[in-house]
Amino acid sequence: MSADSERSEAVIEDFKKRKLARSALRRIREVIYGFEQDRAADVRMARIGITIILVMLGLAAYLFFGSDSLTLG
Repeated sequence: MSADSERSEAVIEDFKKRKLARSALRRIREVIYGFEQDRAADVRMARIGITIILVMLGLAAYLFFGSDSLTLG
């Protein structure tokens, strides 16, 4: 009987270890997925920011080169 109970305890411990490993792996995957979502949001915001900067530079260049020159006299 002692061998059977030791075997049962070993099976139970092995099951607990596998369950813990699966839980940890699932949590790691959730964290990685969160990082990927944050990275995608950062890329979108960077594109919007670059677009705004380019529009502002274009507007500044238009106003600088397109306006009549002023002479101080």
